[in-house]
Amino acid sequence: MRSFALSSGSSANCFYIESNLGVKVLVDLGLSYSKTEEILSERGIDIQEINAICITHEHSDHIIGLKTFASRLNCPIYISKGTFEEASGMSLNEKSDKFKIIKNHSNFNVEDLKVFVVGKPHDAKEAVSFVFDDTDKKLGVFTDLGHVTNEIKHVLKTLDVVYFEANYCEEYVGKIKDSFNSIYLNRLMSNVGHLGLHQTCEALIETANNTQKIILSHISENTNSYENTYRKVSEALREVSLFPQLVVSFQGEPTDWM
Repeated sequence: MRSFALSSGSSANCFYIESNLGVKVLVDLGLSYSKTEEILSERGIDIQEINAICITHEHSDHIIGLKTFASRLNCPIYISKGTFEEASGMSLNEKSDKFKIIKNHSNFNVEDLKVFVVGKPHDAKEAVSFVFDDTDKKLGVFTDLGHVTNEIKHVLKTLDVVYFEANYCEEYVGKIKDSFNSIYLNRLMSNVGHLGLHQTCEALIETANNTQKIILSHISENTNSYENTYRKVSEALREVSLFPQLVVSFQGEPTDWM
């Protein structure tokens, strides 16, 4: 299996996963169709060969390209009932056959790629995360978490590669909180908002192992920094003698191949 993030942050999120046999999946469509096509083409990937799309929830930084993708590609789009209704404004009776409704603990296959659905705590209608297994490696996309549930911790321990949220830094927020709307900050830091660095570190200390590759993702450019994220997470893990491979994903810039 190989993967990369096309973009990850508060403005746009999109992840590419490819199985050993070449099955190609996109998770979330936070970039325009044309921008996604451009980035994929730079990696030698034909957007028309995408085999499936998986949508985590309806916030615009995850679905802004959904309607265009649905009209231009013939692949199935896996989406929860709540996300579908919020994103499209349609009922299930009106949906295209392209949309495949999934829910927490669903399992489905995209050719040789096994996919497991995990519900997550986020302020969306029916938000989910996805785990991909091609029998060689297991990869999970776990961003937009208000907190890390025991079930998610259990799943994290089983993964070889994980895109994991490290959104805001409490110290940064403390210094600049007067410049932000209190409603925004309360939502951000709630148990259905996003993960702060302290929560990211606590979860990884409990679940990480030295053979994992962890891509720190959905990092806020307003309440955190890339350098701060990498430093704090690596220091926290080093203190408990954990040395997984850490990578930082960026807003508006693809990561290297994973």
